[in-house]
Amino acid sequence: MKGYEAGMPRLRAIQWMVLLDIAIVARERWTRLDASERRRLAEIARHGTHMSKRDRAELRRIVDKLELVDAGRQVLPIVGRRGKRGRR
Repeated sequence: MKGYEAGMPRLRAIQWMVLLDIAIVARERWTRLDASERRRLAEIARHGTHMSKRDRAELRRIVDKLELVDAGRQVLPIVGRRGKRGRR
């Protein structure tokens, strides 16, 4: 094998590991919601941008419970900061 071809199987394995870690974090967040909240979140999402103020407030409450910012922080070390370069 030449050049980049030699590292391809390893690269694929790393990509799958990253996806698996992201799926685990997403599942941990999703299971924080009870069944009625998951159902309601799906119902509100189906309506898209046509939401009442009450629906928007409920959506915000449910999404806040997911703590997506913390999930992003948890995934960032796994994914890395691609394309972000500081001083060298």
